[in-house]
Amino acid sequence: MGMRQIKVDRNWVFYSMMIHTWTPSEQQLPDSLYLDDRQNQALFIRHFIQPRFEPATNPAEVRAQYHMKESLRYCLNVYDERMNYDFNKVWLQLIEWTLSPTDRYKFLCHAWELLFPDEPWQMDALTMSWYVEVT
Repeated sequence: MGMRQIKVDRNWVFYSMMIHTWTPSEQQLPDSLYLDDRQNQALFIRHFIQPRFEPATNPAEVRAQYHMKESLRYCLNVYDERMNYDFNKVWLQLIEWTLSPTDRYKFLCHAWELLFPDEPWQMDALTMSWYVEVT
């Protein structure tokens, strides 16, 4: 039996998951969210990230959701200074209307808890070995 491989890309997390075009006319959110506050984080996650995980029927969308989810799981397990730096850089480029959360790792964990409440993100060494980061 061949080794199972799950291709992941941290940019899927930073770009696809974190970013959503935003217009101030969207009434649900204040113009500037203080994202070190857990309630504000939940607002942001539910408003911008969750819609990307609505049940999909289109195979391409199902695949995209799977890649995003597995990339997030991977990032949570290998998060380091470089990832923190990349995440912040992308955030500053693309989300100008709110500061990135000070603890970006905790923010990503919070996103996982809200998006996939019944699934653990922690992986053991064997499971980790299935993940291949594409660059």
